[in-house]
Amino acid sequence: MVIDHIDNLHLPENKAEKYFNELRSLDYLARGLWFLYYQVRNMEAKITEGVGNDKQGFIFGNAPELKEIPQDLVACAFHWYAVTVCNYVRMVGWLAYDQDSSKATDYLKKVIPPVKLWRDKVGAHFARTSPRKSDTPADLAKSVMFPLSFDDGAFYAASFTLTLSSRGKSSTSFRDMRWSLTHTHRALIPRYWPGSTPKVEG
Repeated sequence: MVIDHIDNLHLPENKAEKYFNELRSLDYLARGLWFLYYQVRNMEAKITEGVGNDKQGFIFGNAPELKEIPQDLVACAFHWYAVTVCNYVRMVGWLAYDQDSSKATDYLKKVIPPVKLWRDKVGAHFARTSPRKSDTPADLAKSVMFPLSFDDGAFYAASFTLTLSSRGKSSTSFRDMRWSLTHTHRALIPRYWPGSTPKVEG
């Protein structure tokens, strides 16, 4: 059974019954990921139709182009998607690499690095509420700022970095966390769901 078509990772057919619950988890997580993808994709299409396909720009905040879009729900979709997709990818790695948790985490970092980092600092819990020694003041402040912008036809999280200065010391928030839900999902299709999509409403 192929569980990653790009890296050619397999779960032997004779182990499918043993890992029934894990495979069932992958199935329902996939359906949730597709559901969130359709919801956000449809809203992106509505915005693009309103501003025109021939225009490029960066929109953040309460811009007129976004007035009909429930941005709070889109932000929640990013939270839900990040946690769900990290669970999905880590489970694939865990199954493929003989239940080795360390290798599963390495696989997750390789497949969706910006999503994993954003999930760690924002999506699973705000860094502000559970800081690590490596977190800067800018990281903590950025973790609770509204996360989304609309850039060239898609919503993105973490499109900018934050720099703070206090008492002569400056800090900058984490880089390399910028990601689009719809672009990420489309990139994962050939890896996990080539040629088929779960039947979900969108």
